[in-house]
Amino acid sequence: MRREVIFDREARVEFEDAVEWYNEREPGLGDRFKAEVNAAIQRILKDPERFPLRGLNVRRASVETFKKYNILFRIERDYISVAAVFHGSRNPAVLRRRLK
Repeated sequence: MRREVIFDREARVEFEDAVEWYNEREPGLGDRFKAEVNAAIQRILKDPERFPLRGLNVRRASVETFKKYNILFRIERDYISVAAVFHGSRNPAVLRRRLK
């Protein structure tokens, strides 16, 4: 079954902010980040159950080139819900509150 991917509002904002931040640092770097996140999402779509659980119904996939970033998601019946595109140096309490 092919599912669609839906970003939670906070996840979409942090993803877009990260793309912008990287592009401001080095032209094209944000585009590379976006491509890596999209590649991770394709891996999630291919076999979402293979990713480890990191809480009640929340799974984590790493962004390969940008190793400090993780995509946290839930498997719903008809779609994948992306809850966060989260940098590892951020306060984990923020993430825990969002994932409840």
